[in-house]
Amino acid sequence: MREADCFEIFGITEKHQEKKRNGDHILYQVIEAENLVVALLADGVSNSPCDYLSSRTACEKFMEEFLAVSMPDLETRIFHAMQEAHYAVLNHEEHHGMLCAFSAVVWRIGEDSFHFLNIGDTRIDHISRENQEQITEDEADTVFLRREGRIAFDSLGQPLTRRVITNAVGSINCRIAVQKRSWHKGELLILASDGFYNIYDIIDEVRVKVSQNKTLPTALAKVWANNMDGFEDDNSIIVLRW
Repeated sequence: MREADCFEIFGITEKHQEKKRNGDHILYQVIEAENLVVALLADGVSNSPCDYLSSRTACEKFMEEFLAVSMPDLETRIFHAMQEAHYAVLNHEEHHGMLCAFSAVVWRIGEDSFHFLNIGDTRIDHISRENQEQITEDEADTVFLRREGRIAFDSLGQPLTRRVITNAVGSINCRIAVQKRSWHKGELLILASDGFYNIYDIIDEVRVKVSQNKTLPTALAKVWANNMDGFEDDNSIIVLRW
């Protein structure tokens, strides 16, 4: 059996029920001519303009550049595609100030390592038989909300806070770092937006459901059915299984 026949990828993205448009965007493709798979997930910053457009623009431009520009060094190719995606969001003709968090995985099918990058508070998890590990760091801080120069409190007297990402596609000082990591047959890679992973232990639930079901669509459909009432934001996930 070919390595490609042992590999499976599937993703879901859904808007939160109270929003008009989904601020997340996912895009993945198997490039058969190069034996590569590319998985992209973006989460538009909701308090910036057009979150749905920033995430879509970043994913589409990354994929466009990655497919158009072939380079012998995969890390350089990924960095170039990400840089162009960042410029496309930063310099959008109609909408200025757009921002998004972004995750990418690029894997040459059958090899025992993959390249990845993460900007903002999207996440990538690596799940092996022994453990589950978040291999990206959240580039985000929790800040206190202020009103008239003072910290704001809720009706119970608790200070109001907001999560703010400290690195974003579309920001003037966007930082891009491509990394490499090993993985092996029987393991999973999971890209997720913050609306998905804010449910406690949901990544482990994905692991269990994937192990119990033959296909990724069936497994993720069951995860969604169990948790759809608990999602507090747009929620997206891409799972790669080798």
